[in-house]
Amino acid sequence: MTIQTKLHRALDRMQARWINLLLLAVGLLAIAVGALFDMGTDGKSIWLSVGCSLFASAVVSGLTARYLVRSESIREVVRDWGLVAIFRTRQDMNRSADDALMMTDSHIDIIAWGLKSFRDSQDHVVREKVRKGLRLRILAPDPDSPFVAQRERDENEVAGQIKNTIIQLQAWVAELQRLAKDPGAVQLRHYVCLPQDFYFRADGHLFIGPYLYGIASQQTVSYEFCSPSRGFSHYTQYFERLWDDPQFGRAQPGLTTPPARG
Repeated sequence: MTIQTKLHRALDRMQARWINLLLLAVGLLAIAVGALFDMGTDGKSIWLSVGCSLFASAVVSGLTARYLVRSESIREVVRDWGLVAIFRTRQDMNRSADDALMMTDSHIDIIAWGLKSFRDSQDHVVREKVRKGLRLRILAPDPDSPFVAQRERDENEVAGQIKNTIIQLQAWVAELQRLAKDPGAVQLRHYVCLPQDFYFRADGHLFIGPYLYGIASQQTVSYEFCSPSRGFSHYTQYFERLWDDPQFGRAQPGLTTPPARG
């Protein structure tokens, strides 16, 4: 939203407030006139009726305007940030993410652990799209990272469970690289630091959500953003910064080394 647009809306709201105050003042004045001056029964009734009507209109209009301004403010935030949906769990989110996957033929970016559920349910779809030229980039924790072992404890998982899914992810990526016309189109990088939020981008659709203590990742609240929007740009730029930072991620040994940029 431009500064000019914000200024116009602020002026409109200010004008509305002044009109409501004027109605309120006139209404109170009419009530006072009807109550204090002797103008006969009919005259008194007219002044009181008009005053009460104006007073009530000002109150209702003020409350309505306040509610509408707040509602419009919320709508502006949603539009500006491109928030499409809030999912109670990542399982609920998966249905929308799967639809986005089916519609994309360009590229997919992911930050996750071992992507076990994704690999189990969408393996055939991803393989077919990779054969046709889909570009896939994945950031995942190093399986030997102490943070992986800690996450297993946080989710009350069996020791080594998450580590094994990341190792399986490595093997899956290697298979995809053999299917791709350009092996560099499918890339996996590991990082050794506190786990990042879950991140899944399929062209103009972006899904993101935190990792919460004591809650399995599939049971965690998640969000969907669309492009173009501030939210979409914010998170995609963040992914690119992580991906290009040699101090953050490293290509997995044994997999195709990603080609240098430009």
